[in-house]
Amino acid sequence: MAPFAKRTILFVDTLRDTTGVVGRIKELGLRPYAVHEVSEVADKDKCPHIDTIVVDSLPVVRFISYHCMMFGLTAD
Repeated sequence: MAPFAKRTILFVDTLRDTTGVVGRIKELGLRPYAVHEVSEVADKDKCPHIDTIVVDSLPVVRFISYHCMMFGLTAD
């Protein structure tokens, strides 16, 4: 995991996780950034650079995918 240390992982937690996902991300040496609403990451000034996105439900994936297509966003 060393090459990935300190990467920021966005965790879209719409279901209010109780299983400890954020803690597990930290245990891996990564930096979790958890939000409970997708709209919380809409403001680029408040949202850090994200390396990976983890979501807790399929509707969230569909929502993010749709908006990426609508706004021409691609992975860097």
